[in-house]
Amino acid sequence: MTDQNNSFDAIIIGAGFSGLYQLHTLRDQLKLSTLTVESGSDLGGTWFWNRYPGARCDSESHSYCYMFSEEIYKKWEWSERYPGPEEIRSYLNFVADELNLRRDIKFNTLVTKARFIESDNKWELTTEGGETYRATYLITGIGCISSANIPSIPGLQDFQGKWYHTG
Repeated sequence: MTDQNNSFDAIIIGAGFSGLYQLHTLRDQLKLSTLTVESGSDLGGTWFWNRYPGARCDSESHSYCYMFSEEIYKKWEWSERYPGPEEIRSYLNFVADELNLRRDIKFNTLVTKARFIESDNKWELTTEGGETYRATYLITGIGCISSANIPSIPGLQDFQGKWYHTG
């Protein structure tokens, strides 16, 4: 970590496609002190958590990658038109290594609470391990399918038919 006192300009939750891009942008381009916290043991977001037979990207590989660096874009060669999770994780690891992103990612760190402290104009995050972090900016890159979120619909518990929910 670049800052041992747990106070940063920005904290990003999640080390998938979005979180890695935010880390690169905030740290390397805007020069903010930045920490990314990731609940998993490695990066990849949905591609880290979802490992099942037949899983595959539904977008063509040439469009399912970062376009902010021509050098990175040219260095990586996809082996398939619609890559599977292993190749996508390999790609994200390649990008993280090229940009030295891991130095500012704390893995196995689940955020259990985030609150805005108006008097300080700062966010305060608490982790499952009891650590506390503070930042001016909080970016959540946890994705829309990171956990189930069944909406509270009056009468749903009494509905007798079939219903489906994707997230």
